[in-house]
Amino acid sequence: MEDLIVPVTTGDLFDPRPTIQFLPLELPRSMMQSTEARAMCFFLSSNVLGSHFEYLPSLFSQSRMDEHLSAIIYAVGLASFANEYKSQEVFKRARRQYTYALQLTNTALRSSSEATKDSTLLAVMLLSLYETITSTTQQPLTSWTDHIKGATVLVTLRGRQQLRSPLGLQMFKQMTDNIIVSCIQREVNVPREINDLRSYAFKNIVGSNPPWRFSDITVQFASFCASVRDGSLSDVDSIIAAAMKIDSDMIAWSTSLPSTWEYETIFIDMEPVLVYEGHYHLYGNHRISQMWNSLRMARIFLSRIISGQILQRISSVPLGQFSSDYDTLLQLSASTVSKMSSEICASVPQFTECPAPFLIESSELRSPAYSWLLSKEGQSTEYDGQTPPIGAAGGYFLLWPLFIAGGLPESPDSLRLWIVNRLKFIGSSMRIPQAILAAEILERKEDIEDWYMARDIQVI
Repeated sequence: MEDLIVPVTTGDLFDPRPTIQFLPLELPRSMMQSTEARAMCFFLSSNVLGSHFEYLPSLFSQSRMDEHLSAIIYAVGLASFANEYKSQEVFKRARRQYTYALQLTNTALRSSSEATKDSTLLAVMLLSLYETITSTTQQPLTSWTDHIKGATVLVTLRGRQQLRSPLGLQMFKQMTDNIIVSCIQREVNVPREINDLRSYAFKNIVGSNPPWRFSDITVQFASFCASVRDGSLSDVDSIIAAAMKIDSDMIAWSTSLPSTWEYETIFIDMEPVLVYEGHYHLYGNHRISQMWNSLRMARIFLSRIISGQILQRISSVPLGQFSSDYDTLLQLSASTVSKMSSEICASVPQFTECPAPFLIESSELRSPAYSWLLSKEGQSTEYDGQTPPIGAAGGYFLLWPLFIAGGLPESPDSLRLWIVNRLKFIGSSMRIPQAILAAEILERKEDIEDWYMARDIQVI
């Protein structure tokens, strides 16, 4: 008998009682053995904990969840569960549920009252997450762009009202960060309406907020890319100066961070498979690591723009008339790319496999992953099937930085091979198909001139 597609609601699966592991919810005993219940628990503990969707469990305390949202949560849960256990049957059920959720969401989008609700924007984001979880092949940039354009319209329609609740503000920040990245990829300006909303939202942010401050710099980055593309910024020296100004702003951001955002560098003389160049970083949490890697990717891109402009100028300058300043800038750009790539690699061990913690002489960090390391003191450093408690979310956040660092033409073979190895580990141990795809692309040494292709392994 074919399974019925039943959308998840609070009354069906969730009961806001004492937690199970990390989750603020518990499943009724009568349903603990069902595939649907197990899939949902697995998804929330492995894919939601530590991700941008950490607020998702709080929605289950609502008296009734909108049907289009519960349907896509159900679909994503089944899809992640199918990946973990390599079950084609569960994947088929996930696909049917996704189709059902897509129909419901499209219906909601056609309603002026439903389109602006939190549940509808969240459903749109989760539809994209489903596609990311289930994708095993390279997707065209247009697919990602279409999602972003649709979300941009929704965010604009929701207006200032969305910024008056913690959930609305969190989803707004999550979505606008993706909009900014898409604008940089497409070399277009961030829409004025989005910038106006960001300015209004920032007025309500109390104290120093590194993520919001960094997003201001990335908006400038998008504007710079758009100006180069449309020709309003065309002089080589002007392009170099503008790129250097943004790079300088990013350095200033990194040096003004509060102490809780600093990381510790651990030097170690073993485990070359786990640690690149004999050192790795310890961060307060993986969100901080993600922000640092965003900085590193942006600085790689800016350095390559600078070097590209200089090489273009060299080709048009008679031999012997090449400025020594350009030579210095070329060396500085190459050094920056190498340093940022190495630091990306150093961010990996804490959230995948890390060498034995007894080799750490001193550290005041007490992040979840670090605590996990301490619990393994004295045990074998070989991989034992366990991962730090952030689960697959930490793996997803590493894919894009690793892909960028490993895909650069100037990357040494040793770095590329190390990254391929780590991507394969993430793909197999965390059940993330995109990591395997990224590793295969790097192994083929395909020409990756910028970060556009990396959107195939991005997760909202």
